[in-house]
Amino acid sequence: MAFPQLVQTLPLVLILLAVPAPAAADFNISNLSGVLSTALTESLLIALPPCHLTGGNATLMVRRANDSKVVKSNFVVPPCRGRRELVSVVDSGAGFTVTRLSVYQVTNLVPGTKYYISYLVKKGTSTESSKEIPMSTLPRKKMESIGLGMARTGGMVVITVLLSVAMFILVVGFIIALALGAPK
Repeated sequence: MAFPQLVQTLPLVLILLAVPAPAAADFNISNLSGVLSTALTESLLIALPPCHLTGGNATLMVRRANDSKVVKSNFVVPPCRGRRELVSVVDSGAGFTVTRLSVYQVTNLVPGTKYYISYLVKKGTSTESSKEIPMSTLPRKKMESIGLGMARTGGMVVITVLLSVAMFILVVGFIIALALGAPK
């Protein structure tokens, strides 16, 4: 007896589930952990909103941890070329790879500080927002603590001296060749 009622109400339930709710939808944004250095000293790199929001008016909201002040930045969501990846390979050849970074860079931040980032995107009559994600900038390092990876080695000095001597001999030989080969 309950089975016929279930068969009658099932299409109505499926239709109600398929209709999207009029409230704002949420989407996830991601940081670049494991792909690039997510944090710089005074800026952060944030993934752009999803492709279905292309052409929408995006507002990026940046809030400092333990602070109620929100800094907003507005832009139009750029078009996608295929599936939007954070880092996509544009061209790859023998010995080189050209990549494109599809991110938004937030600048003028305080070094060594935690921030909460979120998007609000309006496209037509719909509005979608992202979940708030925490990100941090790196603290500044003292110049003395930064190791020099390109310090001069003995080999570099020897090569420089040999090239300098060879250039001197080449210039002297060129001058002598000009002097001996000049018509009298």
